[in-house]
Order: sequence, then C-alpha cells, then structure tokens
Amino acid sequence: MTGFSLLAWRAADPEQARQEMTEAADYLTTGRLRTAVHARLPLTEAAAAHRLLEDRSQLGRILLLP
Repeated sequence: MTGFSLLAWRAADPEQARQEMTEAADYLTTGRLRTAVHARLPLTEAAAAHRLLEDRSQLGRILLLP
C-alpha cells in the first residue's frame, strides 16, 4: 500500500472506498499489513521531520511523538 488521496478516492465511489478501508483496517489489526517506520521524533523536532520529507530520504513513516 502506498500513499494516496483519500478525498478523491472516496468521492469516486464511496461504497467501494468504505469496503476497501474496512478490509485494510482488518489487515492492519490482524497483522497482515505492517508499516515501515523510518524515524520517531519528538514533536519539538517537527522541522527535522519536514526536512526528511522534503529530502525524500526516508524509507518509511516519520512519526512525531508528543
């Protein structure tokens, strides 16, 4: 699974979007879908997180922690 625009997808076919989101949520809760985490940064380092995104150097999600 990759990133995409939920708004356009949902607007195109709301019922199919609902079914597919339910399926994706099931995959996540049963462990069949895992995400890669590139970095966990404190919220105070939000600027560093933005730099990683802008550089496109991350190999997974960047999490900002409270």
